[in-house]
Amino acid sequence: MNYVTAGQASIDRVVKPDGTCLGTNLGGPGVFAYTGIRIWDDSVKMILNVAEDFYDYYGDWLQANQVDQSALETVYDHTHSSDLIYEEDGSYAQSARSTQEMIDRAAEYGWTNVRPAQIDAHTKNAQAFYLFVEPLYLHFWKQLREIRNRNDFELMWEIGIAKGGRYDRGHLLQVLELLRPEMASLNHNEAKDFFGVEDREEIFRRIHDWKIPMFFYRAGSAGSYLLHRGKSWFVPSIDLEGAPHVDATGCGNSSTAAAMYAWRKTRNPVMTAIIANVTGGINVSCAGIIKKFDAGLRETAFRTAAQVYDQYVREHPEYCRDGYPHSAAQVLPLLGENR
Repeated sequence: MNYVTAGQASIDRVVKPDGTCLGTNLGGPGVFAYTGIRIWDDSVKMILNVAEDFYDYYGDWLQANQVDQSALETVYDHTHSSDLIYEEDGSYAQSARSTQEMIDRAAEYGWTNVRPAQIDAHTKNAQAFYLFVEPLYLHFWKQLREIRNRNDFELMWEIGIAKGGRYDRGHLLQVLELLRPEMASLNHNEAKDFFGVEDREEIFRRIHDWKIPMFFYRAGSAGSYLLHRGKSWFVPSIDLEGAPHVDATGCGNSSTAAAMYAWRKTRNPVMTAIIANVTGGINVSCAGIIKKFDAGLRETAFRTAAQVYDQYVREHPEYCRDGYPHSAAQVLPLLGENR
């Protein structure tokens, strides 16, 4: 497979700021990331450590979408289950609600996180690899660096911190210095919390100092920024043909993985942000993960991306003066390769 994602699977009950409960839905960063690429390309699989009851929840979805299951490994008892309680700014609090999970504590003991050997085995032919995991012990990151160099893929790290969460800032910076990923991502709330500043331009200046070739900066319902070589490009959020806003859960994971795919294919900052935002627009119209992948969904996604790109270059002719294509027709063939 050309693209590989890794993270976790979960069963989420979403509670909106007004107290509305959306019910229980399939989710988890690793699965959402898979869906973000699958919209655009079939050559993708996800590495997951799953529970014995995972297939009770996900079995129909896996079969209906012909999902590659070769990198799914059963290692614990009960699928992670939690409430996601959203605030008005788009951040959320997470609380375990499964009594059984409180007993087996699979997530607490790290059983839901993939291991280096799994990544090594499933990325040997990959062009790019998405990872969502918290910045824990350095030995993992040293091994990942060796695997990346040996298997010759590009890495997208969605930095696993949460607004107000507990993490070691110095340790995260140490991981970044050690790993030097080709791509990385944070959202605005996470970045404000991490850097301790509100000003977006100051945040961008500090991110540029990390010298990560491509940084995907998620701005919630406003849209996203693509940071590259000291510059930033903003693309507003994209609604898909009047699709409703149902559930924002997973928009960050799915759009980040889509940005990885688009950047690896095009090296085009604006098209990358557009494809990420189209993905977010599709994801937000679903309760939980995208239920069905078909030719109609893909055609809509590519058509929308082309329309938004052409509109962007009309409104920002200076973009093309930097050497980027004047029309989506020049970019889409790159996305069509091996699709």
